Amino acid sequence: MLLEKLFENLELKVNPFATCRVADGWRLRLPKPDCVTFHYILSGCGDLRLGSGDLLALTPNSLAIIPPGIEHAIQCGHVANETGIEGQGDPNAPLCEFVAGLVDEKSLAVACGRVQASYKGVRGVFDHLKEAIVLDFSDTPWMRNIFEALIKEYTRAGVASAAMMAALMNQCLIQVFRQLARENNGALPWLTALDDPRLAGVIESILEHPEQPYTLEALADIAHMSRSTFIRHFEHSFGRTPMDYLRDIRLRRGAQLLRGSSLSVNGITDKVGFASRSHFSHAFHERYGCSPKEFRRQQH
Repeated sequence: MLLEKLFENLELKVNPFATCRVADGWRLRLPKPDCVTFHYILSGCGDLRLGSGDLLALTPNSLAIIPPGIEHAIQCGHVANETGIEGQGDPNAPLCEFVAGLVDEKSLAVACGRVQASYKGVRGVFDHLKEAIVLDFSDTPWMRNIFEALIKEYTRAGVASAAMMAALMNQCLIQVFRQLARENNGALPWLTALDDPRLAGVIESILEHPEQPYTLEALADIAHMSRSTFIRHFEHSFGRTPMDYLRDIRLRRGAQLLRGSSLSVNGITDKVGFASRSHFSHAFHERYGCSPKEFRRQQH
């Protein structure tokens, strides 16, 4: 399956985790995230309040997924007081804790973290998520285990902690995608698009053979669509043109080969489908801010 192949190439970075405790009658304002933010409810009940004023219910073992730039707050009960996270938490502590009100065992407890998740050529797994969503994992007990393990790993920050947190978050994302597939709510348009065998065939072909001299007409033929229909469907699903997508894949594959192979820059140019070394080097510098040779030197 294509989705299995995409997970094999998923790139994850787990940014600082925190815990939030919100007492009854309090609201905790949170900053607009610069990347997707997860709020997993460890205990208690409350609401996710969006900048629009809409409320989404939060229950134990539910997961709120917040797209970048979305104003939001977490609240518990009938709100009479509110506070932000400004000035809270010890920036030098392994794990920050933000508190609203006098908390007790009945308070809302949340594990919060920012995640960067991308796969070959697609800037981010959640790029097309425009609205916050809440998923119920009360029937999936291992999701709680994942978040508890993430918190523990982040707190102790031992050898290979980054790799361990990425592995744990990979499990989390698998559960998220399974849940979205069950609910079939279209929250991730690109994931829905991959259910279309016409687009899936194009993506699989590009991922497997980025070196091929693809044209829009050739990609449209793989999709069994007319050129104009293919472009329209692709841009709607992925938010970019097919050729921009192909270029991103080629550059990322080039970066992978520079890091993990002994191929020359000329050899990599051919391997990823650029017409010339100068074309590859110019595009690579635009994307990564340095030449391919400088990039390879920085990796070693």
